[in-house]
Amino acid sequence: MRNELGQEVLEAGPSIPVEILGLSGVPAAGDEVTVVRDEKKAREVALYRQGKFREVKLARQQKSKLENMFANMTEGEVHEVNIVLKADVQGSVEAISDSLLKLSTDEVKVKIIGSGVGGITETDATLAAASNAILVGFNVRADASARKVIEAESLDLRYYSVIYNLMTK
Repeated sequence: MRNELGQEVLEAGPSIPVEILGLSGVPAAGDEVTVVRDEKKAREVALYRQGKFREVKLARQQKSKLENMFANMTEGEVHEVNIVLKADVQGSVEAISDSLLKLSTDEVKVKIIGSGVGGITETDATLAAASNAILVGFNVRADASARKVIEAESLDLRYYSVIYNLMTK
């Protein structure tokens, strides 16, 4: 762990910026960090959390896609639109997620079931397929393996580079 000057530090309090080496991905703002004594314990904690995350994702499977949802709606029934969101930077992910969630109405509820920084991966496409979600890429593209899954599953994939266009479509 290093401070803003590149010097090694042993601890960082609230509001103290640090650089942490060795993370496998970009943490979200406000994510908690757990310190363990050795790598074996770290792997154990990671596997436990990964299993819990997978259970939550599978529990969110939905019934219909966006195109069919409005045709199948009956009065008084609330439908959900699932979205897997990927963007080029964390700030865009947060801003777009907030804006999409504000689009929810009494009839249609928007649910962000997955989001992250970076290109659309095979894992993102598989999650979208399992939950009948719309894949949204903001200033990112799907990699080759993701495109295969998207094509095979006939997933709804949408690319945007302007937030206004994303919100109005």
